[in-house]
Amino acid sequence: MQITRLNGALGARVSQIDWTAGLTAAQMDTIGAALDEYGVLAVEAAEMRPEQHVALGQHFGELEHHEFFDNQGTGSEHITVLDSTRGDRANMWHVDEQFLANPPIITMTHAIQLPPYGGDTAFISLGAAFDGLSPGMQRYLDGLSALHDLGKIAELRWQHGNADGTLLAAEVSKGKYASHPVVLTHPTTGRKGIYVSPTYTRWIEALPPVEAKAILDFLFVHLQKPEFAYRHRWQTGDMLVWDNRAVMHYAALDFADRRLMHRISVIG
Repeated sequence: MQITRLNGALGARVSQIDWTAGLTAAQMDTIGAALDEYGVLAVEAAEMRPEQHVALGQHFGELEHHEFFDNQGTGSEHITVLDSTRGDRANMWHVDEQFLANPPIITMTHAIQLPPYGGDTAFISLGAAFDGLSPGMQRYLDGLSALHDLGKIAELRWQHGNADGTLLAAEVSKGKYASHPVVLTHPTTGRKGIYVSPTYTRWIEALPPVEAKAILDFLFVHLQKPEFAYRHRWQTGDMLVWDNRAVMHYAALDFADRRLMHRISVIG
């Protein structure tokens, strides 16, 4: 197994895995250490079997049974199916399920069918973005908390003319919201990162609304500096593994043909 850095702020490729033999515990530990270092791993997994996908996920912790997306059915309920032909998409900057009290810690998405072009997934290093702030801003943010709400997606859709107020009311009524630190300290690496996203973050708690909005607007722009980012161009059989405590991501909706993915989330 070989690990090769892909970018400055984050990203590495994992190659030369013998999937016929399967991953050993030592190899899975090595993948975990690489994930701590690079935040996102592009694993060459064209020959990976579904049970191997599950086993790697279980190495990191408890697997999520997702309530919103379809899965592969009995025996493979933890493998979520993301199919562009059904409208499954994630073309917004977000951290997976940031609106939960305990969001997934790791996401593992395996490319089953790719369009001939487009459909890249872009990532931002939350740690690099925090390091890029002035010391004064770092101190100001550290200790604050923000509210993250699933209903904000419906609000954004309404603003863009793709929904109405009834959808927003229905989503807000689900009560899918949670408070998390604005500056999240990674439990394994100890690195601090900016844990907000334009898709889910509603406001910063205990701040006047105008001040909170100004700070969030600044952070949303700051986070998207190219120096903090890595954009992955998928290859057939790739499996992207990323740490939701270290990165946020965006799946570009710039393709016409089918994009089919199998995803496992580790909730820890």
